[in-house]
Amino acid sequence: MSYEIVKSISHRKKDNKIFITSASNNLWPHTYSRWEFMSDEHNNKTDAANKELYLFHAIIGGAFKLSGSVSENWKYAENKFNEYCKDNNISTYDLWNLANSDDGNIELLRPYYKIFKSFLEEKKEGKYYLSSNLGFINKVNKKSLNYVSIDIPSENDCRSYKKVYNDYCNISPQCKDKYKISIKEYTLDNEINNKEEDKSMEL
Repeated sequence: MSYEIVKSISHRKKDNKIFITSASNNLWPHTYSRWEFMSDEHNNKTDAANKELYLFHAIIGGAFKLSGSVSENWKYAENKFNEYCKDNNISTYDLWNLANSDDGNIELLRPYYKIFKSFLEEKKEGKYYLSSNLGFINKVNKKSLNYVSIDIPSENDCRSYKKVYNDYCNISPQCKDKYKISIKEYTLDNEINNKEEDKSMEL
């Protein structure tokens, strides 16, 4: 299946222009280029006004694959929306197919796009980390993870909730269960208690 590997998405809201940096999965080496998605000049007014819906349609349908380097907001929205669909027994394929039914009415996706957009724009304060029975996890790849064998990291080692959640989504369910991996919020009290415990062990 042919698709675009998406490296970045930017939405210029003042004139409703969307710019994408992507490369075709069919060409090697991957050559990334920046281009305007559904430019006003090449689309009718109705389609151009609904370009956010068409972008959402391309993401849930797999025509656009969001890479690990895409903005954490977009990746978070995709991960959270997939979680929402799983929790509500909704097939993303069926959603994608909605826009192909009823003579291609893209407006049928609007209620679901509103949910996706709420994740995209969600704000969550604080700093977070991945906890496990190995210690705190400081790096996650598709096939592996790295950890430091201390329970609570320093504030500098913690990250935004969205980044930590995206890493969490890259870990297999089996690995999450085996190592008791969870998302925890960093607090100053936790670090102070952790340092006090380290001192008592030295004594």
